[in-house]
Amino acid sequence: MLVSDLPSAMKQHRRVPMQDELTKAMHSEFTVDAETDRRHRLDSARSTVEQGLFTAAKAAEAYGFSVEEIEASGQEPGV
Repeated sequence: MLVSDLPSAMKQHRRVPMQDELTKAMHSEFTVDAETDRRHRLDSARSTVEQGLFTAAKAAEAYGFSVEEIEASGQEPGV
């Protein structure tokens, strides 16, 4: 079957670049403060160790924490 045999609705159309529909205000809805970002990364790092995906040393390197921070149990102060 040739492309010319396809119904017009199925033919490839020229791609038009998508325009950014998010305004600056909308983008701000997807940001978190530095401390929240740090807690999320630390939780993720600890989770990878608990799941056996990383050693504490590898998680520390990948997520930018010390091994001691990864291995510390419990909640972070002020949380």
